[in-house]
Amino acid sequence: MKTRLKLATLLAVTIVMTLLSACVLAARGEEKPAAKPTDVVGELEKAKQRLAPTYALAYKFQAGEQIRTKVVHLATVETKIKGTSQTTKSRTVSTRVWRIKDVAPSGQILFENVVERVEMWNSVDGRQEVRYDSAVDKTPPPLFEHVAASLGKVLATVTINPQGRILARQNTQPQFNPGIGDLTIPFPEVAVKVGASWSIPDELKIAGEDGRVKRIETRQRYRLEKVEAGVATIGVETEVLTPVNDPKIESQLVQRLQRGQIRFDLDAGRLIYKQMDIDEEVFGFSGPESHMQYLARLTEEPAAADSQLSQEGRETKVK
Repeated sequence: MKTRLKLATLLAVTIVMTLLSACVLAARGEEKPAAKPTDVVGELEKAKQRLAPTYALAYKFQAGEQIRTKVVHLATVETKIKGTSQTTKSRTVSTRVWRIKDVAPSGQILFENVVERVEMWNSVDGRQEVRYDSAVDKTPPPLFEHVAASLGKVLATVTINPQGRILARQNTQPQFNPGIGDLTIPFPEVAVKVGASWSIPDELKIAGEDGRVKRIETRQRYRLEKVEAGVATIGVETEVLTPVNDPKIESQLVQRLQRGQIRFDLDAGRLIYKQMDIDEEVFGFSGPESHMQYLARLTEEPAAADSQLSQEGRETKVK
């Protein structure tokens, strides 16, 4: 009780002295220096960032699983050279399978990459359309013979770590790549917060006007945009690091410039949906008045073994 009285008395004396000091300063025409304003919003944002949860992005499979995805690739290329215009369109719908052969205690995943089925279509101005459906056509057109020969066969045996980084790869067939995009999604090695970004460097080899191969340094930049209900949304964009001033090289490079979004199930550890888009123009790649516009879209999502590729492929269009 005595202690409380002493504290109360001390507090009262402190308040009185403070008021007296203020009165004296006011009488002298002096003011107490204003306290430095506090950025409340900024401090709250910093605290929010410190307390924000982190998320581990990783593939999670079991030996014996077969992971099927439907891959749809659409492309339209419009060119104009010396006053002559031409439009080329293509569509490829395929079922890709990862046969999970082994999952090590460390989390490393060994799988076989196989394409089970394809439906392909190609159209060029002034030529007859070419179509091929591996489930219907016994003999493929010459344009698609190399693809038909690889169906159902192991294209590559791949070892990745849980973050999707390829540790080993043995190609056993000519690679069938129906569109833009990598085989796996490379994730950061540590858990990250929403807003975090990471990059994967790459080098492209492109032939220039003089026939020499030019090395173009690029990187794929990823950003964790949000996490809702256990689903991570990741933005992706290709960044070109090497200055390019040759339109001919640009005309080849645009096919590798992609921008898109990925949705990934954190708990299941597998892809829900991926969409990559290209929308680029190049002028002067074949003469001063030449022009090319390249439009492409690739989507990938889980697919059943008996997915109806024909119907789904025809309903998907590049917008």
